[in-house]
Amino acid sequence: MKRYFIFFFLLVSFFLFSQNVIAEEISNFDSKIVILSSGQIQIEERIVYDFGGLYKHGIFRSIPYIKTNTDGKQFRMEINVQSVVDELGKPFPYTVSSLNNNISVRIGDPNNTITGLHTYIITYSVKGAITYFSDHDELYWNITGNEWTVPIQYASLQISFPKQFDVSEIKTSCFTGLRGSTIQNCLSLYNSGIVEGNTKIMLSGGEGLTEVVSFPKGAVAVLEPKEVVSFFSTFLGKLFVLLVSIVALFWYIILPILIPIKWLLYGKDPRVGAPVRAWYDPPKTKDNRFLTPSETGVLIDEKVDARDMFAAVIDLARRGYLLIEERKKREFYFIKQKKSDKETLQLFEQELLDGIFEDGPELKLKDADLVDTMSEIKKTLYKSMVTNGYFDKNPETTRTFYIAIGIFGLMTGNLMLFVVALVFGRIMPRKTRLGAEQANVAKSLRNFLTSQERQLAFQAEKQMFFEKLLPFAIAFGVEKVWAKRFKDMNLSNPSWYKGYDNSTFNSVFFMSSMSSSFSHFQGAMTPTSSSSGFSSGFSGGSSGGGGGGGGGGSW
Repeated sequence: MKRYFIFFFLLVSFFLFSQNVIAEEISNFDSKIVILSSGQIQIEERIVYDFGGLYKHGIFRSIPYIKTNTDGKQFRMEINVQSVVDELGKPFPYTVSSLNNNISVRIGDPNNTITGLHTYIITYSVKGAITYFSDHDELYWNITGNEWTVPIQYASLQISFPKQFDVSEIKTSCFTGLRGSTIQNCLSLYNSGIVEGNTKIMLSGGEGLTEVVSFPKGAVAVLEPKEVVSFFSTFLGKLFVLLVSIVALFWYIILPILIPIKWLLYGKDPRVGAPVRAWYDPPKTKDNRFLTPSETGVLIDEKVDARDMFAAVIDLARRGYLLIEERKKREFYFIKQKKSDKETLQLFEQELLDGIFEDGPELKLKDADLVDTMSEIKKTLYKSMVTNGYFDKNPETTRTFYIAIGIFGLMTGNLMLFVVALVFGRIMPRKTRLGAEQANVAKSLRNFLTSQERQLAFQAEKQMFFEKLLPFAIAFGVEKVWAKRFKDMNLSNPSWYKGYDNSTFNSVFFMSSMSSSFSHFQGAMTPTSSSSGFSSGFSGGSSGGGGGGGGGGSW
């Protein structure tokens, strides 16, 4: 009988002890975030902490103030803890410290212990939490943090904006689980100007809730976090400090004078006379090949831009390599066409076709991502212009060099160097004699497109020049002027373009549609990225990502 009593006593003690161990938890973690028009966010965290049968002084809450972008660069947010009160508004004693890139809020009285259920309402502000992308602004915030050692039974969030948005303008997503998890055991919805979300299941120790919200640009001011720079703690930084007095004379006085002198001696194009008033043939290579519209555009302004790329698309369509179809208003498709002849494509043209039709014989322009393709084509075109003898050096490399000098000059307070480098660096790329001669031919062609008026009726009847020279007009940025000259002439619809309606062809309306297509094409060439190099929470987002986070526990 005695043995049974001892066994029963040990069993009860075991369960009581176990209950005591696991009793500590967060019953509710509620976060209310207000996004201010200043770009700052205001956060109120209501943490209902259950100490169970344990006796503790209080809790601590740690919040990271460092964000790391996709390149590994670190940026510091400014976090200001404003108050810690209970559910009745009574202040708690607390201290704030900085440790291991975290703001740590230690709440409680070291001379007293507490037990059971207690509510802690922590209010703080954050500068630098918003991420600014090229097409939207975004709050990517770790609501609870992933460093709590106790479970969180329920977590919820509420995010409000400085102005009312339409439902279609707001995009939300949430993640739960351990750091890096893409599990979405949570809800996140926008309604009546507020985003609300919550967890569907309990979060174990180390698990957290992360929210991503995107909203239109312009609603909040740009308030970027400050990049953490520790250059002067490195060997190169110490060496720089040692040598700065030696290079200052050269950097602040000699170099701003040297750059204009270099342009006068080596940067100006060779003198080859003035261009012909108007001429309709494009420039040629040394072996008498006519330059493409893209190459001609580069020869004129010495840079590869979106217009040159779009001119190449129109030219390839005109030559039968692809069909441009506008199935709905402002909804364009590129459709690959079979080319029967043996025409030789330039390398950049082949790269362009390969990039457009990489995933199949049809491309919806609105959904296209041609950033990598265009980057490679730019390199190819610049290399081709040097190889064909129009430039001694890559113009882009020359400009980039002087832009870097100018920016560095501004960073070091050398305003004169900044101005000189940007002004003269932009015109520093130098053509060869052949390049200068053929640039005159290109300017003559541009004059023809903008000022030639005679014989257009004859040309229009055979549609001889409108389509052939349209890509050149696009490359020069004078396509609307060129189209306007044909507005009253009876042109037929180009075989390489199919509109969304069957109305009578008009050159001005046609060019308006092409301009719309060009804007979509520019978008496909432009990467969606934030100004500080952070990735979006909607592309590879996960629990623990973005800003915020941290964790806490009892003490």
